[in-house]
Amino acid sequence: MKTYTRDYIMKNVINGIGPVKWGFKVLILDTNSCRFVDSAIEMKEITKAGVSDVCIIDKPRMRLPKLDAIYFVAPTAENIEAIINDFDDGDEPQYRRVHLFFTSSIPMDGIKALSQGRVMARIKTLKEVNLQYLVYDSILFHFDAPKSFFNLYSPLAQGTKADLQEMSDRLASVLAILGEYPFIRSSRSHPHCSAIASMVHEKMEQLRRDEAFPGSAQKGSTLLILDRTHDLVSPVFHDLFYQSMIEDILSPDSTTTTSCDKIHGDVYCHKFKDGESTDQTREVILNEKDPIWREIRNMHIEAARIWITSNFKKFREEHKEMGEGQDITKQLRSMPKFQALRAKFAVHISLAKECMDVYNRSGLENVCSVEQDLATGLTDENKKVSLPPPNLKTLLSNGNISKEYKLRLLMLYYIANPKPSESRSLEQSSMLTDAEEKLLNNWIQLKEQTSKTNQQRPPLNPDEWEYVVSRFTPQLHDVILSVSNGTLPTKEYPFLNKSEENEVRTTSNTSHSKKKGGLSSWTGNDGQAQKKNGPRIFVFIAGGISYSELRAAHRLTQKPYNLDIILGSTHIIDPPKFLKQVAALSSSVNDPAYKSVSFLDKNK
Repeated sequence: MKTYTRDYIMKNVINGIGPVKWGFKVLILDTNSCRFVDSAIEMKEITKAGVSDVCIIDKPRMRLPKLDAIYFVAPTAENIEAIINDFDDGDEPQYRRVHLFFTSSIPMDGIKALSQGRVMARIKTLKEVNLQYLVYDSILFHFDAPKSFFNLYSPLAQGTKADLQEMSDRLASVLAILGEYPFIRSSRSHPHCSAIASMVHEKMEQLRRDEAFPGSAQKGSTLLILDRTHDLVSPVFHDLFYQSMIEDILSPDSTTTTSCDKIHGDVYCHKFKDGESTDQTREVILNEKDPIWREIRNMHIEAARIWITSNFKKFREEHKEMGEGQDITKQLRSMPKFQALRAKFAVHISLAKECMDVYNRSGLENVCSVEQDLATGLTDENKKVSLPPPNLKTLLSNGNISKEYKLRLLMLYYIANPKPSESRSLEQSSMLTDAEEKLLNNWIQLKEQTSKTNQQRPPLNPDEWEYVVSRFTPQLHDVILSVSNGTLPTKEYPFLNKSEENEVRTTSNTSHSKKKGGLSSWTGNDGQAQKKNGPRIFVFIAGGISYSELRAAHRLTQKPYNLDIILGSTHIIDPPKFLKQVAALSSSVNDPAYKSVSFLDKNK
């Protein structure tokens, strides 16, 4: 996904204006387009393309009248006014020639305003590139629209249809950028899904009429529209795989105190000791440029810890200059030739240790065991779980278990038991506050919005379990596999147009053998892409996608499946953030509870 987006921006925006005088140009962005670009392109690539300066449109900028300027901004009234003012103020123009690229359709008022300004004589390019998304990693894009959850599911929401239209337009523009004109299917889990499917189709037809789709765009891929109510378990349970666990315990909304705090996106603040006792902090970026992260992000935390330890040992053996008998931190400091890798190892050693420490000190093993029983409907002995599970009330009355964990247990219990007779007793055992009880009431109402009667997913055969506390797999895993082999039921996931059902050609040549291969290539680059099986599968989840679902999809892009998958969503959610969003469903947008919820106060 990053490659497609980078190539699109470079070809159609940065290099889309032809040769310029002096060989240099200026790039002007707004706050959002800056994030779009930054999520897909490195600054050195932009500089190499002849961009001498990158500026933000609402910040003070140097006047460069001899250079051409590329404005890549949203067509808002504020941005258009800023463009006009660049050339109406002063005797000398801000830039030589102007190339306007708007991230969405420009309204007629905007065109009229530009035509009446002095800038009009200098405009050489005016295009709508319809790029309004962030790239998270190689298979996931999102709109960074967390408030969409409220707009989709709150009884107090206003303008839900407008929100659906906006996300549909954005989704259609992504497909246009990728040159894909897919068959469209949607889940019956919520009426929002079919509404988005229809709106996306209408926007795609409009873009095709406007020749915004490449001429080579053909049908063959599938777009499946889901929403958050399709699987309410995945954003709540504790997923003990490396990336999911890090995003859970390091979430700014989490009650867990750690030595590494998430700042934004993939940027973290890592606290560590330099030497024997000096406290230091540094910014850490966890993304696919980090070879260690790329290798272990989808491993179970125990497997990730073993991988880090064994590969560090192997690295130490290959570099004898490292001292013997020292602890890992001191050994890493003794590697002056490998500063970058040393820093990455130090971060992952610290993070893996942090995850295990949280797991051991917060009673997570017992919590996760009950969560797995509730999420799958089966015990670790593969027997039907009794409701409520024997250990549930014990955990809820345990003062050492955090309120956040108790709420997540109760939320899973209400999914497993649609009409729990002992709910009041369990809530009393948890000593819930009014705000926390309000959250659970919102949860029950949200659950009632979905037409899906069974949110549980039975685990794999016990012989295939790697970890008893990680038996649950997000439903997205099964849905994508079913799309790939042509077995996804049309009753629950109908095509938008009945005629498309007969056109779909799917492949079912995926093997179910175990993934093979060692660890020898982890220090290299991404390598060449593996040949993918079958047509591309797009899945868009309105209302947020969880890290456990991202992990499940990543697994299907690897051997033995090798599926071609691209995920999209309104935003990415971690469990603590999701709890906050559920709590805010009964609050108005002007209520402080809409932005923050007191029950996740770390001091409680």
